[in-house]
Amino acid sequence: MNSLYKQLPLFSIVVPIYGVEAYLPKCLDSILSQSFIYFEAILVDDGSKDSCPQICDEYAAKDNRIKVVHKVNGGLVSARQTGVEVATGRYVVCVDGDDWIGPEYLRLFADIICQYKVDVIVCGRKNVKEEVTEEQVSGWKTGLYNRQQMEKEIFPSLIQTKQAKYFPPSLWGKAFKKSIYQQQQLVDTFVNMGEDGACTIPTIYHAESLYISDACEYFYRINQNSMTNNRKPLCTDGPRIIHYHLLKQLDMDKFDFHEQLYRKTVHELFSVVKSQFYKQQHFWKTRKEIITLIQQEPYNECLEKCAFGESIAATLMTFCLRRHLLFPIYLFSKF
Repeated sequence: MNSLYKQLPLFSIVVPIYGVEAYLPKCLDSILSQSFIYFEAILVDDGSKDSCPQICDEYAAKDNRIKVVHKVNGGLVSARQTGVEVATGRYVVCVDGDDWIGPEYLRLFADIICQYKVDVIVCGRKNVKEEVTEEQVSGWKTGLYNRQQMEKEIFPSLIQTKQAKYFPPSLWGKAFKKSIYQQQQLVDTFVNMGEDGACTIPTIYHAESLYISDACEYFYRINQNSMTNNRKPLCTDGPRIIHYHLLKQLDMDKFDFHEQLYRKTVHELFSVVKSQFYKQQHFWKTRKEIITLIQQEPYNECLEKCAFGESIAATLMTFCLRRHLLFPIYLFSKF
């Protein structure tokens, strides 16, 4: 391993933390059990009301590689930004507080960086639901991509294809060169859907190299109770904010990014519309609010111009939104 990596942390692991006291010790133990030791872990307590702040402080007292930032609750985007602001590592690695990582996770990244000096690394994950664990890889060819190869093989699906497929948008399961990542963060911090892709997409676009590995050392916890309890209306401005953010961060005149962005925005708009039916109010009142919403820009333009010619489900979704056929979406929201 290059001696430079021993002079400063190669990785800054940013862990946003809120309401995960039952899972946090396992997450932090997995970080401290890494076989690659040249890292710092930045624990961002986002105003958590449970025992998470105390747990963070206890772990910081045990290991000087752990830094803790206590802040007023501002949401996931705000917590990650706060962590990156104090990061000193060359690469940013994001780990959610209810997930955990295998002992070779950082070494996997470090070996690739040492060999290829790459800007972004993508790996697989293990989905964990109760006692069942399932591996999930990216679906793209493994190995090194230079800029030319990225433009040819990654960019056609970077945002969203006609088949409604897209490059893995999560911030976790990846390592990003900090100098690129920090410039692409979402400015508006209250977005609660699609915030990972808003940072991942432009970071990959501005990278000169990327490496894809099928190694699955990230453990993603699927918490069914949490999913059920979070059936709350999504922010109606979220897809709009991300849409305009990507317009600024990408060179939209290259490739087919305009068409891809129309599809992404409509897809996320559908999720927002579906979530509005979680409100405890009459169907017709919610329907009126949704129609007012989708007639606004950029939603109206995206609905008019997007095309999912090779996805029946996405085509039906777009048709319902265009024609204001909201009862099928209402029924869909109940399942």
